[in-house]
Amino acid sequence: MTIFQSRKRKYNMSVEWVKEHAHLIDTLSESKADNFHFLEQVLKDKRIVWLGENGHGIAEHNLLKTKLIDFLYHKMGFKVIAFESGLTECYTSNFLKDELSVDEFIDHSVFPFWKTEETYSLFQSLKASEDFNIIGFDFQPSSKQSLLMAFLNKINIDFPLEFKQNIQKVEENTAHWYGRISKYRGRRKRVPKETLQEYKFIQSELNEIIDQLHDLLMNRKKDFINNGLDLPFTFIQKELDNRRLFLNHLTDNYQDYMKYRDQIMAANLEWICNELYPNEKIIIWAHNAHIYKNYQASNNYRPMGSLISKELMDDSYYIGLFMYEGEAHLLNRTVYRIGHAPKKSLEDYMNHTDSFVSFLDFSHVTAQPNNKWIFEKTLILEHGTVRKFIIPAEQFSGIFFVKKVSPPRYL
Repeated sequence: MTIFQSRKRKYNMSVEWVKEHAHLIDTLSESKADNFHFLEQVLKDKRIVWLGENGHGIAEHNLLKTKLIDFLYHKMGFKVIAFESGLTECYTSNFLKDELSVDEFIDHSVFPFWKTEETYSLFQSLKASEDFNIIGFDFQPSSKQSLLMAFLNKINIDFPLEFKQNIQKVEENTAHWYGRISKYRGRRKRVPKETLQEYKFIQSELNEIIDQLHDLLMNRKKDFINNGLDLPFTFIQKELDNRRLFLNHLTDNYQDYMKYRDQIMAANLEWICNELYPNEKIIIWAHNAHIYKNYQASNNYRPMGSLISKELMDDSYYIGLFMYEGEAHLLNRTVYRIGHAPKKSLEDYMNHTDSFVSFLDFSHVTAQPNNKWIFEKTLILEHGTVRKFIIPAEQFSGIFFVKKVSPPRYL
């Protein structure tokens, strides 16, 4: 047998192994909870499920995750969704969801690119269910106007006027400066010197205000405890800390900012899992690149999935989402085409199944000659375009694969 024939035979064996072990879903639009029954065994001992995605502008990933969450909520008792969106925005929207329409609920909680036809039923379910909750773990604001003031007015605490005025000032300046600085960061350009000087002056003032807010809040701690509002008190403390961290790192260079962002998101997730919802099963919704569980880049960047404590990591199941062909949206809603997946890439191996959607579990698989690609450096296409090598089993517990994707239908 020639070397070429031997390689072809090994490749074909790997393809056949995937076809034999993958769980298949023929259609996504008509799939129901029963289509995901195979996850009951895979996730039976897990408290935290991480749901990745290969981009934030993929309709089929949004729809797949919405249906997965419906299964996890109704069949497996997962009652909290932690979104890659603002902690403040998601918490306050969830607290006030009875007073909001579904559209308002989405507008005030998650980033706008998740307000789509594919995710709409998820937010309808979150709004309608008292025991189904959303929280954010990002320190970036995800809405132009948070409901923090409405939240403060709702709880039974007599805040001094100074407290409300100061917290409103922090919120308004956070939104304003996030918008101004993001225009440059989005284009990877330097912020003009005069803009930085103006911001540094405001930043110093806002830090002093946040110190004052912490002091005023502590003066009302007994009122919170006496009214059974321990969690809202803890949230406000966390909200102020997150605003301070965000303001202090807003003008960092892009790489430093993204590195620090993942560190804060990991810390927020620890707080969510251990303090805010210590007894709940939690779903985490984020980009694949944020949920790698054993990753460190050459510049020492580590995603939040690699930064959480060993206790939470042991209690987690990490699911990456991938795709083979089609089109998707950038954050600015520009359409781009998914790149051609090279032979022996993760996408290539998965594309040989006969169904539109497939799932492959890595966590209960042992290395064999016909599945070595799972345990060795294998090419993937991040965002469907950027070539990257990972060891799949080291970064994910399992993956969902969609053969053809399209841009979301925004509302």
